Amino acid sequence: MNKVSNPMIEEYFSQLNANMSEWPAADRQEFTRELRAHVLDRLGQLAVASEADCRSVLAALGTPDELARQYRLERIIRRSAWRTSPLLILRTTFRWALSGVQGFAVFMIAFTGYAFAVSFYVGALLKPFFPRNVGFFVGREGLNLAAWPLPHGVAVLDSYFIPLSVLFGYILTLGTTLLIRLIIGRFRKLRQRI
Repeated sequence: MNKVSNPMIEEYFSQLNANMSEWPAADRQEFTRELRAHVLDRLGQLAVASEADCRSVLAALGTPDELARQYRLERIIRRSAWRTSPLLILRTTFRWALSGVQGFAVFMIAFTGYAFAVSFYVGALLKPFFPRNVGFFVGREGLNLAAWPLPHGVAVLDSYFIPLSVLFGYILTLGTTLLIRLIIGRFRKLRQRI
């Protein structure tokens, strides 16, 4: 490789290193070392690597800012892939949502599932304080969990409302967590294939 390409590569990796400054030095060095080896290998396949060749190889990787953002996202996803904390999963999917449409869709699935789970938990907590207003009510509006001032419709499963609400909340929490973990696992496999 000629000397014209070296400063361009050094500048690229300097910017990448600066964009990844919040990560541990060992992780950052390992990532940049692998990436540098990839760039040099691609350029080494050419008889004489010109400045244009170097520019095209670096452009194929993306800007240092994009690459650092992608690495940051993959690191967050990898870290939370096997966790079961809904808050950690929700935070991870929110960060993923900021990176694109696919992440936004996953965040909306997580947010909706956990929001429904929370509504069942809150209903179970409020039932002892508002026994006439909270419960499963079937009426002309359909099924309601709560109504103020008084519900319209007939209360069903009134004595089983609290255990059923806790059970439904738990099933939704667990189901949403497992679904998001499955999606994250598939995303990681897709990234590896690409």
